[in-house]
Order: sequence, then structure tokens, then C-alpha cells
Amino acid sequence: MKKKVILTEETQNIDKFIEKLEGKFPQISEYKDRIIEFIENSDCHKIEFANFSYPAYGMALHNGVLINNMILSHSLPMVLFIIFHEIAHQYQFKKYGDEEMYKCYVGDVTLDEAAEFMKKTEMVADRFASLKVRQLMNSGYLDTSFVAPQMYKNVPISQLKTMIGQFRQEFERRNVTSPDEIAAVMYNKVKSNL
Repeated sequence: MKKKVILTEETQNIDKFIEKLEGKFPQISEYKDRIIEFIENSDCHKIEFANFSYPAYGMALHNGVLINNMILSHSLPMVLFIIFHEIAHQYQFKKYGDEEMYKCYVGDVTLDEAAEFMKKTEMVADRFASLKVRQLMNSGYLDTSFVAPQMYKNVPISQLKTMIGQFRQEFERRNVTSPDEIAAVMYNKVKSNL
């Protein structure tokens, strides 16, 4: 019986992304192949560092991931935690599909349901990122004193509802309904051209 081989496409910009990361943290050269493999296995189409005009560390869309340049001022474990968190969302898009992941913005769910869904996916991404950082610690690549944050554990549902409500209003005003349209609006809202 032949072994089934799963082919993954190379993530656009991954070489440039890793080069920038390695330029800041040369020590990742020992295990950068593990980082690349994790990113590519998520089916992430594109990944890039960018300046943000929106207060966020990163953003995951169905067609790629943006990471805020400012995170490079943090410690390496924190930077990897943020990258792994956003890539965890790529695994969620892969598992659940675009429509399910974007339903909080344009789906037939209440604002309460949308906020609960978002909090759940964010907390899962936090746990997944913590696990990946812990694996690198256990392999001796990272300082074991790092404690991964639980970034969304204490975020109030009311804050998520406000944010989702603002995006919903914007999408409705622009008549945005498809995953590609949602991604384009969010990408342009977050990425700064400065």
C-alpha cells in the first residue's frame, strides 16, 4: 500500500519573513526549519511583517497573516508566541473554512454569539501558541523562564462585541459579504503604508 503524501504550497514571502526574523534573532537559524514547516503546514498563503495603523500584534485572514513590525522589539519567545498565535488561526481557517471563521462579521449570528465565538478561537490560538513555544523551550532553544501570556482570557466580551460591531457596520456600509472582500477591507484597515 502506498503512503499518502500531502503536498503543501510554499507560503508567499516566507523566505523574506524568516530572513527578517533571523536578522533580529540570529539564534533561530538552529530551528528555523521547524518554524517554516509549522507555517507551511497551516496552509498559510502569505506571511509578512508590516507597519500597523491599528493597535494589534498581528492579524490572520483566510489568505494570509500580517505581523506588526513593532513586535520585533519584544523578546524572542514573545515574538514566536505572537507568530504562532496568528498561524494557529490559519489552522482554524483550514479546519473550519472561511465562512465559519468570518461568521462573526457577516454571518447569521447575534453579536453575543459572534463575540463568544471570537473569544473561543482566540483562546485556542493562545493555547496552541503556548504549546509551540513550550516545545522549543523543551528542546533547549528558548529560555525556560518565559511565561506565555493568556492574551484573551481576561478580555471582556463587551470589548469584543464593540470591535465586531464596528467591523459589521463597515462591512454593511460597503456591502462586503465574501471572504475575499472581508480580508481586503481588514488588510487595508490594519496595514499602514508608512
